Amino acid sequence: MKKTRSIFSNPFKKGTKLYSIFKLKCPKCQEGDLFLNKNPYILKDLDKMPLKCPVCGEDFYRETGFFYGAMMISHATTTLIAVIVHITVFHFYGWAIAPNLLSLLTILIISFPLVFRSSRAIWINFFVKYDPPKK
Repeated sequence: MKKTRSIFSNPFKKGTKLYSIFKLKCPKCQEGDLFLNKNPYILKDLDKMPLKCPVCGEDFYRETGFFYGAMMISHATTTLIAVIVHITVFHFYGWAIAPNLLSLLTILIISFPLVFRSSRAIWINFFVKYDPPKK
């Protein structure tokens, strides 16, 4: 009898795309880290990734310019953040431009490293299927 996943099962457990994206793990084995430094706020290491997964050997640089597609995800995420911030600030301050710009710039600058890394994780998860290592 084949086991099927319920829509109520944990979407963040190992073996799901969300696990790989939120934990910034290799999408194939979900063991190795996508980035060399776990802290996204060390800006000199922000985009540093190993060439291959240290656990399963999955190639993280599939071709030249592979992560250009992650820019579209980053753009969409940043737009969503901007709309949410604008609606929130508009609710409290109306059309005042200074609170809108100040809050938007502050939140976008603070969230940039997180958006950058999660966009790369989402992009590579589009193309790599989970395949746990054989023991």
